[in-house]
Amino acid sequence: MLKKIIAGATGAGLVLTMAGAAFASFDGTFVLNKAKVKNFTLTVANTGMNTMDASDDIKGGKIKTGDAFAYGEVTNVVNTTTIEGCGCENTTVINKAKVKNKTLTFANTGMNSMYAGDDIRGGRIRTGDADAGSVVTNVVNTTVVGDES
Repeated sequence: MLKKIIAGATGAGLVLTMAGAAFASFDGTFVLNKAKVKNFTLTVANTGMNTMDASDDIKGGKIKTGDAFAYGEVTNVVNTTTIEGCGCENTTVINKAKVKNKTLTFANTGMNSMYAGDDIRGGRIRTGDADAGSVVTNVVNTTVVGDES
């Protein structure tokens, strides 16, 4: 039993010695990038949801809203590596990334109302334009390896 333990320990020592020599002679570039990105964006423009209430008559009542414009933009540049002028033949780049985007964009000029207990005479509702837009750009795990020239 003792001979097996000595043989095992000697073999493990030999493997570690060889591994150390292999790592010591590594001539190159090694890059490890890891990233985790979470974005939540909420963009809201609202000129609507106006109400005119009267317990009796409404004569010539007006609701006029303006324009509502909502714009959301998210840009993520994750794990960008540029290696230049190293002159090495052995380049290893490991990029790991997890990107999660949640984007909500709303524009509202509507949902306007007039309520009267009796009559509405000449009541008018005019709304503006509602525009909404979102742009999400993700540039993930980009590696550029160049030479010295």
